[in-house]
Amino acid sequence: MQITILGCGNSHGVPCINCDCFVCKSTNKKNKRKRPSIFVEYKDTKILIDTSPDLRQQCLENHIIEIDAVIYTHDHSDHVAGIDDIRRLCKDKKPIDAYIDDSTFKSLSKRYDYIFKNNSPLYYSLLKRIKLEKFQKIGDINVSAFDQIHGSIISQGIRLENIAYSTDFNEIPEKSFEKLENLDVWIVDCMRYSYAPTHSYLEKTLLLIERIKPKLAVLTHMAHEIEYEEISKILPKNVIAAYDNLKI
Repeated sequence: MQITILGCGNSHGVPCINCDCFVCKSTNKKNKRKRPSIFVEYKDTKILIDTSPDLRQQCLENHIIEIDAVIYTHDHSDHVAGIDDIRRLCKDKKPIDAYIDDSTFKSLSKRYDYIFKNNSPLYYSLLKRIKLEKFQKIGDINVSAFDQIHGSIISQGIRLENIAYSTDFNEIPEKSFEKLENLDVWIVDCMRYSYAPTHSYLEKTLLLIERIKPKLAVLTHMAHEIEYEEISKILPKNVIAAYDNLKI
């Protein structure tokens, strides 16, 4: 299985608008972070997780020209606002399977109703909603979804075989930890060094990594407080900071 980190930034991206901090002004490409998304390839199956506002650029940079399915973790704009760019990935005007839990679909179907409706020959539906279950097979990949607490909402963590993607959470319910056992790779939320009310942060993330014990942990959803070279010097051996277009 190959995972491509399409974006590892937070909702602002890095550099941020109207900021002249040293990270935003950095010339290091590993400090340039688009909004969060990953691309999963295994055998003949290609899955996109979330459609960030930067989806067009992410597809161009990584030569993504087709996908078999989309999985949505939750409805926040930094994870869904690139939904229109799915149009260029549809084959023969056929909608792409989209795995979405009930609360997220309720929101998306109101905000982007045209995405799911076949309104006319010119404006065909882009996505076909399939309910995201706690376990299902998508193409060649065994997929498990598990609840995460993200402020006032529940986001979905996604396990794909022995790799898990846990972005946008401040707490993981005890019952969800069983989905995080025996991981080869855990891609995990780490918004900044200091406390964040709706996201995990460095101290908390490292404690979770110590508990879960993945072979490799990859920090994502990082804000402009985190500089790539700086954080890389202090991380444990089995933990790395993500950067855009990283392949795992």
